[in-house]
Amino acid sequence: MENRYEYFQMRYDARGKQDFTGLQKYAAIKLMVLGESFDSIDDYMIMSERTAQESLYRLARDVIETFGDKYLRKPSLNDMQQLYVVHEERHGFMGMLGSIDCTKWIWRNCHVAWKFQYTSGHLGSHLLVLEAVASQDLWI
Repeated sequence: MENRYEYFQMRYDARGKQDFTGLQKYAAIKLMVLGESFDSIDDYMIMSERTAQESLYRLARDVIETFGDKYLRKPSLNDMQQLYVVHEERHGFMGMLGSIDCTKWIWRNCHVAWKFQYTSGHLGSHLLVLEAVASQDLWI
């Protein structure tokens, strides 16, 4: 991303002060994963809410632009036939595109308005169940 997009490259502002590095701007991923607010990144990175928001927006946009055509698309009929063949040869199951897996993710910062919608009775906490189907070559 740093090689392709100027935003993630090391720069200096008009005062000659060093900008955040690309790695620091990738901290926006934490906001996405943990569901934290944009101003929470200020506590440990001294990054403004505006910069954190812009970093997340640009990172998401650039990932879609860079990898979208190959990875963020529905499989074609030809793709599905190849997945069927590979899975049958490797695992012996006919008509299977991939393996499914799921995990429970405890949502620490669940919004108050949604808290009862995502509460598990037996765990007593707010959680989401994330499910994914992946082929052998990690096409999700």
